[in-house]
Amino acid sequence: MRISKLIPALLAIVIIFGSCQSGPQSNESQSAKYVFYFIGDGVSLPQLSLTEAYLAQKSGQKGMKQLNQSQLEAHGWFYTYADNRFITGSAAAGTALSTGHKTSINTIAKSADRTQNYKSIAYKAKEAGMKVGIISTVSINHATPAAFYANANERNSYYEIADQMFASGFDLFAGGGIKDPKGEQGDLPDLYEKKTKLKILQNNAAFLNAEPGSLPLYFSHERLQSGAAMPFAIDMNEFDVTLQEVTRKSIELLNNPEGFFMMIEGGKIDWACHANDAAATISGMVDFDNAVGQALHFAEKHPDETLIVVLGDHETGGLTLGNDDMHYETNFTILQHQKISHEALEREIEQLIQQDGTLEEAMQFIDENLGLGSQIELTKAERQRLKESWKASTGYSGQNVELLYSSVHEFLYEAIKIQNRKAGVGWTSTSHTGLPVVVHAHGVGATHFDGILDNTDIPKLIEKIIK
Repeated sequence: MRISKLIPALLAIVIIFGSCQSGPQSNESQSAKYVFYFIGDGVSLPQLSLTEAYLAQKSGQKGMKQLNQSQLEAHGWFYTYADNRFITGSAAAGTALSTGHKTSINTIAKSADRTQNYKSIAYKAKEAGMKVGIISTVSINHATPAAFYANANERNSYYEIADQMFASGFDLFAGGGIKDPKGEQGDLPDLYEKKTKLKILQNNAAFLNAEPGSLPLYFSHERLQSGAAMPFAIDMNEFDVTLQEVTRKSIELLNNPEGFFMMIEGGKIDWACHANDAAATISGMVDFDNAVGQALHFAEKHPDETLIVVLGDHETGGLTLGNDDMHYETNFTILQHQKISHEALEREIEQLIQQDGTLEEAMQFIDENLGLGSQIELTKAERQRLKESWKASTGYSGQNVELLYSSVHEFLYEAIKIQNRKAGVGWTSTSHTGLPVVVHAHGVGATHFDGILDNTDIPKLIEKIIK
């Protein structure tokens, strides 16, 4: 055969081979029309690993049972330090994640010296024509959600921050209530009664039945707990609305031809970690990840238009898998014996103390609610510690352990510590730590989130992908 006749055939083979090697077309050059920005407050690799290890052991399998976020396309990690402190707080971290700027501790979307306001990625999405939703399981004027719609010198300026929600022009706020709706002294106009375009719903069924045409609206969960937050996931009943359900409904409400931007915060994971409450941490992580699952379902229908970013703002509690008591052993499944959160347990143990309950009744209480006794064997030394802590919790000089968002009696705190130790869970702190934080991404522009980043990079990358 002549060479001239071979050339066309060889060219055809090269073209076919090259086509096979290239695989599906990348969506890196495309713009994201739908953006999901998930923030697990207090979450880094330890919280993720504990949840996956617990789920694996509970189902009888080895290693980890991966959550949705672990199965996304891209994974990286980033530094969290603030402008004036290595270990950050939620206001400074939220500002970095919302505006792309470092700031000082307790500052909301302003420069470190508090002389300049910063614009969040949520406002930039709104300017791009997208509908915007802000969702959180803690109060809607708490540090992380606040950083997306407000500017404030102090994160504790709750009334001032919440008032800016009404002026934001955003389409949907949902989840927790308003902390200090009448101001810190209770002498200001009630923000729940503010006359604005933002319709306020305080009924779960009304929110779940809301029509897309009802925007703009603010849904405040009807059963609020301390700090105007939603109940811990572990404490929810059949009438409560989970973060997963809030996310699913918010997608329905915000979906439109121009696209949307949603920030979804699992805020009470942080509160559970501040209390070193491993069981509540896991339940919060599962609910948060189920919300990620809702975004993935949506992305399946819009694969070339959707970006999902999942991360934490900082790590809380210095959580680790393993401790000196258990050495190389773990038994995470014993955490399933805890029925309710430390906050709910505290309310019940307080009643027992006020009724002059006995040590025997207290031991029965932790057996029924934590499994300590019948399900989880206690040593003589552990029983002695519980006895001493019960004495410290009762009488005129009853001692409480003060946590960031709650306080618990010494007896209950000791019982939860014993349960944690026996499970193989370790905690170094009831505060934040300086650990880097994990980021997961999926969809349009996902690979931009691979590698080592800074928290200020995240909103800048999202802005780039939106444009």
